[in-house]
Order: sequence, then C-alpha cells, then structure tokens
Amino acid sequence: MNIQNKAKEFMTTWHTSARSYLPAWAQRQKSSLMNSGKSTRALPMFRAFDLLAKPNDRIELLVNKDHKIGVESVCGAQQEFIRHVDFDTVYVQFAGETTIETEFAEYKMSPGDIMHVPEGIAHRSSGSADSLRWFAYVNAPFTHFMTEEDQVSETKFTVRRIGGPDWKIPADRMNAPRDRVIERMICWDDKPTDETIFERDYADLVPAGSTSPREAKSGITKLRAFDLFKEIAGTSGEPKPVMRGKHLEIKVYNIIGEQFAFHRALRSEEVRIQFRGKALDMSETGNADTRPGTVTVIPRGIGHSVITDPVDCPDFLRMNFYSELPWTYAHDVTKHHFESHFEVETHVIKKAPWRG
Repeated sequence: MNIQNKAKEFMTTWHTSARSYLPAWAQRQKSSLMNSGKSTRALPMFRAFDLLAKPNDRIELLVNKDHKIGVESVCGAQQEFIRHVDFDTVYVQFAGETTIETEFAEYKMSPGDIMHVPEGIAHRSSGSADSLRWFAYVNAPFTHFMTEEDQVSETKFTVRRIGGPDWKIPADRMNAPRDRVIERMICWDDKPTDETIFERDYADLVPAGSTSPREAKSGITKLRAFDLFKEIAGTSGEPKPVMRGKHLEIKVYNIIGEQFAFHRALRSEEVRIQFRGKALDMSETGNADTRPGTVTVIPRGIGHSVITDPVDCPDFLRMNFYSELPWTYAHDVTKHHFESHFEVETHVIKKAPWRG
C-alpha cells in the first residue's frame, strides 16, 4: 500500500463551539501521525457483534451522561412494548431483518437502514435469527435530520456472518401477542429496581399515534444510510450529518483511497463502524486493518486517518458516531465470544448520479 511521507492535518471543534469549527491546519511527517505513541484512553479494535454471547443478548459499549451506544441481537419477537419516556432511540440494522412496530406505523429494517424513534413513542421489534443491530439511547433530543429527499440512490445489502454462531429463534420468541400486550415505560434516570408496567390492547398502540391531531403523520425518521451520498465524502468539506443532536451526531462515509488529511478532534470522541469494504485505520496510538463488523474508537485529541484497501477500491462504507462528551466503556471489548467476520453483497437498484 503506497502511503506518502507528508500528511496534512485538520483540527475541529464541536459544532456548537464559539470558536471556528476548523480552528487550524498543519502539515506533518506521516511517521509522527501513525502509531507514534500510546494513550490510556485508547481502545483496541474490536468486533462488536462477537461480544454478544447468546441470542437476544444486548450490550452497552459507550456511555456518558447524554447517551448510551451498544449492540444487540434481535432473534425472534420481543414480547413487550417499550416506551422510552424522556430519551430518543436510534437503531442501525447491520445484518438480518427486523420489523419494528411503533405507535406511528410498522417499519421494516434491512442492513444499512437507520431509524430514529422520538422520545415517548412505544415500540417493539421482531427479528430474523441473524438480526444484529446497533442502538443509541440519547437524552438530549436529536434536532436535525437528513430526509428521504436526500436519498439519491437505492441500494440493498445482504450481510452474511461467517464463522459465527448458528442461533435459532427461541420457542418463546416465535410470535408476539397481538391482543392484550405489556408496555414497559423506561425513564433515563431509572434505577435498576425501578419498574413501570401497563397492560394495554394492541389496537391502542399500533398504529395509534400521530404528530398532528388532524391527520395521520409519523414522527419516525427512517433512511437508507448509504444512499445519502451526493459525492465522495469529504471532497468538498465536512459531510452533512445524517442525524444531529446537542451532544451526538451520526455521519456516513464512502471514501476511495486515502482520506484527504488526518483529523484531530479537539472536542469530540469518535466511534467508527465498518459496514463494507476493507481499510487501514491510521492513528497516533496504533494502526488497524478493518473489515465489515470491526470497530475502532478515537478519543479526543488523537490524530487519525484512513486509506482503503486496495487503495482504488470503491467498496468502503462506514458509519461514525461523534460525541461532544467523553465516553466511558461499559464492557470489556477484548472478550470476544466468537471469531466471526461478515461478507456484504450489494444490489444496486438505482445508481447515484454522481457515480456517472
């Protein structure tokens, strides 16, 4: 892999900072930006879904006072509805299929889909045996969203797990009740001993809600995350967030070759989730060969970049979470239960205009 000796570096603050979002540029020797030091805040690369031990397991990985980010298996039908009273929920489907019943409507989730459920909206999920997804619980509500009109292409993905467990849907998850159902309310500051449960008629929940008192209007945002590119990410400035809140934002990337410069975030943390393609993730605290399903975390202040492997490969797709608040790590990311990887098959239904 051909990597130049010199590298540009750009620094960023947070989008609400009083200082310029791009406070400084620099040019440095690349050797000083690649695996040149260490930090007690740095994590090794990990395989998030290999941390799940059994079907319907759920793990919180990155936590702070505003949000909790993690992974889960949705193997079969959840029996209860949950209502996250005072925090938003985001789901990102990585593998398999999931159906989410909400008070607004029912939604199908396929690999690459991202969905925002506003605070206070009851919902439950039913997944295929191989359904794996990321979740984010966010206390300060999301305020900015890309929309369906921003989807310039249409792509379907089939994600297969290789070398992982052969989970089956448990007998008690084959079906979910559709007459009398349980709804569990959860508040952000609930203690482990807190419990708020109601019994309701299914028809009073799905569909029963609207953002308008006069017409049926859904408050759900569901997008095909990797159909939002209007060009190669970063070629004309910072990519637009798919979703943005006060302390958290989500972006996607489709880089070909080497990122145009190293990035040093002064007021944010970054978690990078590889969806498709291979790459070398470069940083001051270590380099990592990434492929679908792997995750790298960049603490604030650490210079980092990426180059696709092979360098001219157009397969690279990645989703990043950026947090203004430092994370603590709620799970040991070195304790993998399996040694699996993922293969991603791509079905292009409508090619993006920028691809010619």
